Amino acid sequence: MAAVIPVYNERLTIADIVRRTSRYVDQIIVVDDGSTDGSLETLDGLDVQILRSPGNRGKGEALLRGIEVARNAGAAFVITLDADGQHPPECIPDFLKNLDPDRIVVGARVAKAGTSPTARLRANRVANFFISWAAGHWIQDTQCGYRVYPVRVFDHIRLRQRRKSGFVFESEILIEACRHGFQVMPVPIPALYASVLQRPSHFRPVFDIAAIVIMVAGKLITRGFFIPGLVRCLRERRHHDPRRPCIQTPDTAL
Repeated sequence: MAAVIPVYNERLTIADIVRRTSRYVDQIIVVDDGSTDGSLETLDGLDVQILRSPGNRGKGEALLRGIEVARNAGAAFVITLDADGQHPPECIPDFLKNLDPDRIVVGARVAKAGTSPTARLRANRVANFFISWAAGHWIQDTQCGYRVYPVRVFDHIRLRQRRKSGFVFESEILIEACRHGFQVMPVPIPALYASVLQRPSHFRPVFDIAAIVIMVAGKLITRGFFIPGLVRCLRERRHHDPRRPCIQTPDTAL
């Protein structure tokens, strides 16, 4: 199992995340996305492979680059997590319990009342609805980047170059994976924001959600608004018990 951690100006947290992650995986790949704060210098002496980008190219491209390196090294699964402390590495064993070559495992943030930023919560709800509609299945947390990907999923999915740069990548990969018969399974993780973040989030609720909605709208229009997918995801959401992860099985795929 390899871990891929994209980094953009995370000097205060990245070394701690790498140390904690190393307890659970065989290989750690840090992809620096043009950091200017000396993030990489904090990794001196740690057992980590570092990939450098000449500039800030976006999270999606950083993830894809790291996943490709892990794949070439023989990894069958890759776990991705953020470097800012929102994704506690101690949750990795819960992801590893659910490995399956036909399944993407996605962290589902469980927040206590009042702990999540209101704007972020509303933006995530909008994204969850539209992405689940396009995927044809209810996905509990479409915006969480704490995931396990079977590397074979990338044999089936090809994204446009302009969609590989930002947060749109992590949304589109779920839609395309479901369309190709892959499952999506949620694993509960804590929702950590102000208690761990050492700098403002790189996620821009208005701009990034708008980009995601435009991407989803294009997919829905090309499929005649995909009414069967809407009906199915609404039915699954209605019957979903947030206390119990539900697996989307192949016999329910469109």
